[in-house]
Amino acid sequence: MQGTVRDVMADVKVRLTPDQTLRSAAVDLAAARTGLGIVDVDGGGVITERDVLRAIAAGDDLDTARVSDHMTPQPVSVPSGTPLGEACDLMISRGVRHLLVADGAELVGVLNMRDVVGVLSGAATFGAVPPAREG
Repeated sequence: MQGTVRDVMADVKVRLTPDQTLRSAAVDLAAARTGLGIVDVDGGGVITERDVLRAIAAGDDLDTARVSDHMTPQPVSVPSGTPLGEACDLMISRGVRHLLVADGAELVGVLNMRDVVGVLSGAATFGAVPPAREG
């Protein structure tokens, strides 16, 4: 697989605080049409739509449960120059649909499975992945 993460990555769309409720996080994720929120904590954190679904399945109250209780701390990241195939292998081995993209200490984007599939299927081209469709 040719190309690098830089060719396919998207901008960070949602930033959350650890004290936000899961309902608030879900509203923010839905409004941005994304499945990943960056949680502003020391060492970094992320929360995904899967995390919210697991909380619902466990019977947690979305109006009182906090992002900090359901997030993944210190998520894995890759540099933007990482070969796309290597990043896909990492996503598969870790069982994740998103990878943070960081150059040094700076978060520069997110690689998500939808964008990778778009490029591989020919529905999108390297460097020109369209945003998620509504509905």
